[in-house]
Amino acid sequence: MAAMVWLLIPFITGIGAVTWAVYAQRPRRGDLWDTSTRHARMRDALGRSLTERSGLQPR
Repeated sequence: MAAMVWLLIPFITGIGAVTWAVYAQRPRRGDLWDTSTRHARMRDALGRSLTERSGLQPR
């Protein structure tokens, strides 16, 4: 019985891994303009310095 439990653990892990892989590789339906708008917003946010965003003056 103990051997069956030890064999059951990798079996369940394998099923979980296969389930995750199928879920991760599913086709995604993203709107091109939505994703490019998000990219532009992220690029603008990362382009600003911390002092510009917070309004604080550097020491």
